[in-house]
Amino acid sequence: MALREAELTETHNLIFESNSSHPCSTPNCPLRTPTGPAALAACHKVFGRIVGPSQLGTKVLQVPEFYEDREGELQCVGPGVCSTCVDRWDSGHAELRKKVWATLPDVFGLGG
Repeated sequence: MALREAELTETHNLIFESNSSHPCSTPNCPLRTPTGPAALAACHKVFGRIVGPSQLGTKVLQVPEFYEDREGELQCVGPGVCSTCVDRWDSGHAELRKKVWATLPDVFGLGG
């Protein structure tokens, strides 16, 4: 439960909060207007993709797939989101994984 809670909270901050505090500067990216409907739809899709449904357990230790192959062409899981934003999410999730891995001994009562 502790891992799932960390996953949901930290992933939410990564996807939604970082976009609000640092809007994208790429002209056609929906995250240029972080509170707009296109940006929120993209963020919800990416958030769901990373955390998945609760019955699957935590996925915070896995590397998320931010791109999927669609008929031989790689496309971002967030509709129309630029590669700069995807790269920011990717590096942020890498940091999140490091943080969670470091807390695993405490989660299982093995901290010393």
